[in-house]
Formats: sequence, C-alpha cells, structure tokens
Amino acid sequence: MTSQTGRWRPFLLSALLHGALVAVIVVGGWWVTVDSTPPLPTLAIEATVVDAREIGALARKPRAEPEPQPLPPQPEPQAEPEPEPEPRPEPPKPEPPKPDRAKEEAAREAAAKREADVKRKAELEAKRKAELEAKRKAAAEAEDRRIKAEREAELQRALNAEEERRNASRLAGLGAQWAQAIQARVQRAWIRPPSAKAGLDCLVVVTQVPGGTVVRAEVRSCNGDDAVKQSIEAAVFRASPLPPPPDPALFERTLELRFRPYD
Repeated sequence: MTSQTGRWRPFLLSALLHGALVAVIVVGGWWVTVDSTPPLPTLAIEATVVDAREIGALARKPRAEPEPQPLPPQPEPQAEPEPEPEPRPEPPKPEPPKPDRAKEEAAREAAAKREADVKRKAELEAKRKAELEAKRKAAAEAEDRRIKAEREAELQRALNAEEERRNASRLAGLGAQWAQAIQARVQRAWIRPPSAKAGLDCLVVVTQVPGGTVVRAEVRSCNGDDAVKQSIEAAVFRASPLPPPPDPALFERTLELRFRPYD
C-alpha cells in the first residue's frame, strides 16, 4: 500500500500544482482585463473538493498502466539555416591628437623667425653686392677720369710745348732781328778811336726803360783797350732810345749785345 501511495503522490501533487497555476493565470488575466480592456466572457472552471483521506486512498490504489499510444509522426528535421554573420563593428577610429596650442604657436614663431632671418640675410647680401658693385663702378669711373685727365694733360703739355717752341722760334728770330737793329744803331753812333784794331769783339750789357731809353751801358769783355771800351759805351748812349722790339713780349730791361763793328 505504501508503495502504491508513493506512486500516486507525484501525480496528485502535479494535478494540484496545475490547478493552482490555472487559477493564478485566470485571476491575473481577470485583473488585467478589468484594468485595461472591456470585460470578456467568464470562463467556468469546475473544481472538486477532495478530502485528504480520499487522496491517500487513491494513492494506495494500484494505478492502471496507461495503454501505449502510437507516437505521432515526427516531422523530418530540417536543417536550420545558418545564421547570417553579424557585421563586425568597425574598430573605433583613433581620435586625432589634440593640437598643442603652445607648441603650434612656438613652431609658427620659429618658422617666422627663420623666414625673417633668411630674408634679412638675403637683403644684407644684396646690399653688400650692390655696395661692392657701386664701389667697383666708382673706381672704374675714377680710373677712366684719371686716364682721360692724364691724356688731356699730356695733350695740353704737348700743345703748350709746341706753342712754346713756335713762340721761341718766332721770338728767337725776332730777337735776333731786334739785336741786329740795336747793334746797327750803336755802330752808326760809334766813333772809332785810333787804337781800335781790326777784329774787335766786345760784350756790352745795356739797361733800358720802356720806350728804349738807355740808363746804363757797360762793356764786360772786350779785346780792345780802355779807349775802345769808352767809345763803345758812349756810342750806346748816343743810340738811345734804342729801336723797339718787333714783339712787346721781347722787351727786356737788361740786354746783352755783341759789339763787332764792320771793318
């Protein structure tokens, strides 16, 4: 009996649990229906009160073995579709590093300073080259001016020398003519002394003023005696005023005459 009761006990407990579960579901559904939806038709549930002694008697009765029921045809297992691979989430892109404002500012300042230095060096180099070029041009121009001045000076010296030579030649010729004219006048005024000999040659220094007036006459060297010398000096004074020079540039206060009378 005990074994039969043990065999029925699980079934009874299962029936009670199912009944309680159904009651809970019904009550829960009723509360939900009352709160949110209009009333539905009431389901009638029949329940029978069973005494515990009857439950024990039922448990002690031998349970009839249920007849085996044929198994319903089982559907052929179908291959489950392979699940589509879930898309892999893209790895998060690394966020770019936040710029360091101080470093960027320092880098910009350094770049600006380098650029300014390069520009300043280029300007200084250009200025230096310009100064060198200006100095070179100035030196070349100065050298050209010097060479030109030297050539002009040399040409002028040559012209002056030629002019002086021509003047000297002209004056020499005129001076010779003037000296001959003075000598001829003095000789015409000379009174030959008895002691004068042939081949007389004397050097006379004559001092005159503008206009040809003689103020002094002196024989420096002579191959005659004193009487001859005195006669020559007297002749110079008698010839005063002396003939004027053909060119005023030839006039000299002091003249040296070679007195050589004609025999």
